Amino acid sequence: MIEISDFVSHGPVQPEVIEAYRGRVPADVIELWETYGYGTFASGFLRVIDPAVYETELADCIGKTQGDGIAIPVMVTGLADLITWEPSVGFVGIMYREGRASGLNSELSGFLEMLNIARDFYLSRTLNWDIFPKAVEMHGELPYDQSFTFVPLRSLGGPEKVENLKKRETIAAIQVMVEFQGVIGH
Repeated sequence: MIEISDFVSHGPVQPEVIEAYRGRVPADVIELWETYGYGTFASGFLRVIDPAVYETELADCIGKTQGDGIAIPVMVTGLADLITWEPSVGFVGIMYREGRASGLNSELSGFLEMLNIARDFYLSRTLNWDIFPKAVEMHGELPYDQSFTFVPLRSLGGPEKVENLKKRETIAAIQVMVEFQGVIGH
């Protein structure tokens, strides 16, 4: 496992969650859960989440329509993007705020290595994170279960300005974006 030097633990992943997903996600995701548990890293931008909760609450929001149809939530971002494990392609960022999906890496170790090598550049290129540090500076750090979302939504004409970011519960924010914008098929 590649070390995550700035990981802030929010709690352990329950053994029953690990067992329920063993064989459904790569072994390095299981190792991430066993080593680090739930929590945040990359300056609080990335959050390791409970996949069962997100699968249940966001089942109609994930939008996996291509390939094998499997998309298991494993992380979210501080901008309410969902990061899924998809066996046919690897790790994918679903960026509801932009109406698009982005391939992150085929392996968790590759994703974490890219973060160690060129974090800001990599996050900017793959998940358009550039406004996040500005939002933290203006609005303060996020609680574990919250993300910044644009109010009004960008898809409804809201500007992409740090002043328009508000702290919202992540799951509810994703649900609202999908309700107004539709599912991002990928």
